Amino acid sequence: MAKKNLTSLAGVYASGISAGIKNNGKKDLAFIFVPSAYGSAGVFTRSAFAAPPLLHTKQSMKKNTLKALIVNSGNANAGTGRAGMRDAKETAKIAAKLLGIKQSEVAIASTGVIGKPLPMDTMRDGLQKLLSNPQARNGDATAKAIMTTDLKQKEVFVSTTIAGQRVTVAGCAKGSGMIAPNMATMLGFLVTDAKVDSRTLQRALRSAVDDSFNMTSVDTDTSTNDMVTIFSTGQEGKKLSSPKHRAAFTALLTKACQHLAKLIAADGEGATKLIEVEVTGARTEREARRIALNVVNSPLVKTAIHGADPNWGRVLAAAGKDPALKVDPLKVDLTFAGAPVMKRGKIVAHDRKKIRKLLSVRDVPIKLNLNLGKGAARAWGCDLTHGYVDINVSYN
Repeated sequence: MAKKNLTSLAGVYASGISAGIKNNGKKDLAFIFVPSAYGSAGVFTRSAFAAPPLLHTKQSMKKNTLKALIVNSGNANAGTGRAGMRDAKETAKIAAKLLGIKQSEVAIASTGVIGKPLPMDTMRDGLQKLLSNPQARNGDATAKAIMTTDLKQKEVFVSTTIAGQRVTVAGCAKGSGMIAPNMATMLGFLVTDAKVDSRTLQRALRSAVDDSFNMTSVDTDTSTNDMVTIFSTGQEGKKLSSPKHRAAFTALLTKACQHLAKLIAADGEGATKLIEVEVTGARTEREARRIALNVVNSPLVKTAIHGADPNWGRVLAAAGKDPALKVDPLKVDLTFAGAPVMKRGKIVAHDRKKIRKLLSVRDVPIKLNLNLGKGAARAWGCDLTHGYVDINVSYN
């Protein structure tokens, strides 16, 4: 059976092509079209240098429910000033005409090299070709077309029963480098067949992003083009009317976003391992989140894990480095790569050779219990390798 993706949902159309924006012949221009969209929402980078496509999309969301998305890879259209904004708006205008919708119903996203003008002649020709069949159902091609330094496609399709009805969230994402919170540097595009209005969808997406992409880091650098959007198809009979049902939907959306976030972390530039840091027992959730991110962002932790070095003291150093966050060394429990190494501040007998073996697998868990309260959080990241340097030196 074919793998399910975002176009497996009724009322969702998508595809991707090679328009020539990239010089390697790979797919680089894609669309998602939900002509009967009931609701839409988006979360965007907090970078002061937010790219023109994001500015256009944010403005459009204030006017209308989004019904379509145009995304290109290979060129970020960032750092391009007023010309970049004109190009983003022209892209939306062309797409709107071809799709028969309003310009302000079209979201625009771009990813790639910063500081280069968008090749508009190529974009115009590409859009004509891309949207020649607006009812194409090729979600796989969309997932391919948004990739830059990604080595793997990142897709999700999850379902659950809410109010006696089967509800699904599906989508795709890209991200490999410049991955850090606010938001994690990435693009993510989601669809759901739940009948959720834009206001409710925005709250659910913000919550899901906070517990997924905003807890993901590869290199602590935030991009200019981070963006996550979601469309509700408005399928009849799937309206979520009660707080309980809306909470269940938010949980499903969070599950989808966390799946994509972990795929991004595992595919970090040059990465060989996925690191999951779980902090419990913090005074507050906010402190748990900050400590988890401090650990997953630590270059010393990341390099130790890459080299299968059983130096778990790196974790303690990272967890305690921010004096604004409460940590009591006499209360800490630590499990490193599945091996208990500290209990209530006292070293637990452990085999360093065994830990080396535990660190040699793809997924490395770190669990830190501060035993100070009920705050808890999880963060995801990857090891730091020479491959990261090589990729970024050669990127331009």
